[in-house]
Amino acid sequence: MIQTWLWIAVMGHLFNATAFIIDKTLLATAFKHSSTYAALIGLLSGILIFATPWITHWPQIHTLLFVALFGIAQVLALWAFFTALSRGEASRVVPIVGVLVALLTLIGTRITLGETLEPRRIMGFAVLVLATAVLAWGGKVKDRLAPIALGSAVFAAFLFAVSTVSGKIAFQQEGFFGVFVLSRYFTVSTALLLLLLYKPGRTELGQLFFPKRSKKIVSKKAVSLTIVAQVSGAIGFIFVNYAISLGSAPLVQALQSVQYGAIVLLAWFGGKKLQHILKEQRTPLIVALKSFAIILVGTGLYLVSHL
Repeated sequence: MIQTWLWIAVMGHLFNATAFIIDKTLLATAFKHSSTYAALIGLLSGILIFATPWITHWPQIHTLLFVALFGIAQVLALWAFFTALSRGEASRVVPIVGVLVALLTLIGTRITLGETLEPRRIMGFAVLVLATAVLAWGGKVKDRLAPIALGSAVFAAFLFAVSTVSGKIAFQQEGFFGVFVLSRYFTVSTALLLLLLYKPGRTELGQLFFPKRSKKIVSKKAVSLTIVAQVSGAIGFIFVNYAISLGSAPLVQALQSVQYGAIVLLAWFGGKKLQHILKEQRTPLIVALKSFAIILVGTGLYLVSHL
């Protein structure tokens, strides 16, 4: 029987795939600074703070550190991730981050929570990570990521793993909703601090909400796309973290290969404009390798979902 949290995780990752494609589009056409977009997402996630009156149980003081890390590391990870995404190919940057997040989360939950996986799920985890690695490589030996893109991707993966493991620890101790809402306070605070310390991002965000007629940088279309991306990303983020609270954090992260496969398919069949924005190529070797990777995604999903 397929467990409910796996379906929730898959749906969350598909919503995230939609958000990532729009993110890449906006970073290529509308926003000059990755810090602007990371801070904007952090601020928009603060909408969940309005759920405060309905929280009946708040995390205790001994869990506060993990709740704080869950919220703070997420914003910093997004900044590093969008830096990498703005400077590299989406179908390579995203999988590289995904592989490292899955592996680091597996190590982190093993050390902190003693989490173990059944042999069949270990096989599924390995297959999903392999699929992600193939998608990241894509058959491009000469076309390597720029050092700043690769370094930002690795740093983003580390911070995402810190956020995931911290969230899992807090969820196990205090439940989902109280931890999730309280973590948004730390997320918003970090986003505001980021804007306070980084003037270019603060200036660009100010022009988004208070555009000057002579220097309007962000169009109404970009604002609309930002809203769509953040709604999709918010749904995906909630689904993924709820799945983490119910099930295995490493497996939920390994299932990110589902969204990478979706990104590749959309890039292939979404028209030349989308291919250009995502910097996706369609040589015979690349198509063969990524098609094989998508088959691996299906195999890995089967292994982790059927006990």
